[in-house]
Amino acid sequence: MINRPLALVAAVAATAALLPGCQPQPTVTPPAASAPTAARAPQPAGVPVVAMAPVDVQRLLEKRITPAFVPGQVVVKLKAGVRAAPMAAREMARLQIEPAQALTSGGERIYRVTPTAARSMGAGAVTDRTLELVQQMAARPEVAYAQPNYLFQISAVPNDPGYAQQWHYFDNGSGAGRSPGGINLPQVWDSNKGSAAVVVAVIDTGILSAHPDITGSPNRVAGFDMIGDPFIANDGDGRDSDPTDPGDASAAGECGAGSTAQPDSWHGTHVAGTVGVGHTDNGVGLAGVNWNVKLQAVRVLGKCGGTMVDINDGIRWAAGLPVPGVPLNPTPARVINLSLGGGTPCSASPATQSAINDALARGVTVVVAAGNEASDAAGFVPASCNGVITVAASDFRGRLVTRYSNYGARIDILAPGGDTARDDNGDGQNDGVLSMVQGGYARYNGTSMASPHVAGVAALMLANQPALTPVQVRDALKASALPRSATDCPQPCGAGLLNARAALGPGAPPPPPPPTEVVLAPLAMNVAIGQNAALLVTVTAGSAPLAGKNVTLSSNNPAVVSVMPAEGTTDANGRLTATVSALAQGNATITASTDGNQASTAITVPARSAALPQPLVLALGLLAGAVLAWRRRTAG
Repeated sequence: MINRPLALVAAVAATAALLPGCQPQPTVTPPAASAPTAARAPQPAGVPVVAMAPVDVQRLLEKRITPAFVPGQVVVKLKAGVRAAPMAAREMARLQIEPAQALTSGGERIYRVTPTAARSMGAGAVTDRTLELVQQMAARPEVAYAQPNYLFQISAVPNDPGYAQQWHYFDNGSGAGRSPGGINLPQVWDSNKGSAAVVVAVIDTGILSAHPDITGSPNRVAGFDMIGDPFIANDGDGRDSDPTDPGDASAAGECGAGSTAQPDSWHGTHVAGTVGVGHTDNGVGLAGVNWNVKLQAVRVLGKCGGTMVDINDGIRWAAGLPVPGVPLNPTPARVINLSLGGGTPCSASPATQSAINDALARGVTVVVAAGNEASDAAGFVPASCNGVITVAASDFRGRLVTRYSNYGARIDILAPGGDTARDDNGDGQNDGVLSMVQGGYARYNGTSMASPHVAGVAALMLANQPALTPVQVRDALKASALPRSATDCPQPCGAGLLNARAALGPGAPPPPPPPTEVVLAPLAMNVAIGQNAALLVTVTAGSAPLAGKNVTLSSNNPAVVSVMPAEGTTDANGRLTATVSALAQGNATITASTDGNQASTAITVPARSAALPQPLVLALGLLAGAVLAWRRRTAG
């Protein structure tokens, strides 16, 4: 169990429901809106919408800009090759710390200030002591990195009646059934409604399984509740297989000194609704970007946010990687959506970058919200992490929402995040993004709402071309984006506005060729002096083997280990077998290279075992036999 956070991290994807004074109003039926196309007009019935008052998100977030972490907890990763054993008891006693839990999914250990020491220090001193411990741990020679356990926050035309109000899906432009901020989905739906073979993981607050637009939906697979602390979980226990969202409301002061009361957000359900968790084209409720997809809810955020450790475990679990104490995910995701974040650069949270790297290595596309602080996304995690698709927010007119959306060189693309402070389409409703919440539907704004549009389109792309890599998905989205002017984006907002039709249609730019990859197996091995061992080289482009590739092999210590052949050509399966020979005690690295790409294997040659001379072995054997015979005679 963690101590109560002293301060909340900046909300990366705040929504109208999270803001002070924004209690849900009674369910209402919105006025009819113009049909998006004449051929497929939505049903005239209204859709229940929980009305939210316009709110200035930026003003609220100015109060939450301080990065926060779990007081007293330090996350420590040992260097490769260092025995992963707990710190000596004497050393922990000197530092007044103790183990907080077993190894994380990333192999990190978590230490915390002992409860006795924490009580004697006081809250403010524990926070200061945490930062001191981070520095002390990071300076130890066996430690790869040490950091705080940061807290993160929630940052074909269907016949669903609410679709007429989902301007963010419409064809881009002006006129009936269009909006200048639309992402051109209707023409995509004529040929691509998604695929049940593609799983999108929404790592968030969980999901409202009993929502009328979700109950019985075929668009779901089993998820998981990854929240370890019962206080944050707010459902009576820790980690379990039920990702249902029980609500994340908190009272004033409950999330740290000076924190304000917050209502339930139902944030994860709103995000999942945009991706496509519900019944699209069923004559009820709203549409999602995907009509056919498998949505996986991974719950990592609850009361007062969520911890970095839980989020990192959620990322790895969603990608199909093992997490200690948790069953393996039977349906790994191809796309992960992270509408959350913390107020520190990704460079200050190497544990988060490590989790993202592991997901990317599994071929998972990771889409993240840029953040709602109206500042440079470079200062926020995971928005500034490498390998992710970072999404800024646009309004009804396709412009960067400068009053809240983050911006900068880290932004890859712009997508509809909405603006609840405006009604630019004149329909009598604010221009937020419409999706599902408890009791109906609501319009939220934030980069949290922009990110699932991109995650949803990425899923449509993978339905078309399952072999696409995360880099190819990102590059194709950026290459097909609608360019924005300096007026549209007074700050850098990436390649432009998300354009689903261009990313998926006949005119879509072809994805860049997959990179050549060299794999050596095994990655490491021991070979005795005088012995040989086989190394398998495999060369691929994406998942396709590359035949006829010229491969060079070399040893950085040929006096210890040699390799043959020094040069060879891959067979029809993209493979080449090499032989390594151990010549002397020591270490060597074998490297295979082709077209500027390479892979390495570490070889260890242990010292030769001391052998007894053969005559002495024979004499000792005869002596042992004589002794045994004498004992038998004397015993008789």
